[in-house]
Amino acid sequence: MKTKFSAIAKVRKQQLDNAELRLSEAKQRQREHQKLYELSYAQLRNLSLVPNSGLSNELKSNLAMANIGKEALQRAKEKVELSEKEIVHYQFLYQKANLEYEKIKTLEAKEIKEKQKELQKAEQKFIDELAITRFFRNKGEKKDD
Repeated sequence: MKTKFSAIAKVRKQQLDNAELRLSEAKQRQREHQKLYELSYAQLRNLSLVPNSGLSNELKSNLAMANIGKEALQRAKEKVELSEKEIVHYQFLYQKANLEYEKIKTLEAKEIKEKQKELQKAEQKFIDELAITRFFRNKGEKKDD
């Protein structure tokens, strides 16, 4: 049944779906960033093993690689933290969109119930009028007999 809230409910549903999509995308990005962080951590652990012997150039290059690994790990950690904040933001937007959608659905359901009551009253009134008309018609036919 079409109500004055139907169009609004459709828009709110689209907003809810959009918020849900963005939330799932943010969660996917967070998982990717977490994997990247774990990979960076594992690589840094491998680079942190300093050789006991070797040329100073090799030691310097290992130290430089370890520093690069630390920077990569730090960037990966920042991405993970940023993606967690992004998820919190999109969860808030999803909850807000869900609340708005539920409000509209409640108002729409209330309006439908009111229309059903009005139809039921009109039907009852029609049935009563029909019964009264038949009663008086049958009463008039009995007098003629």
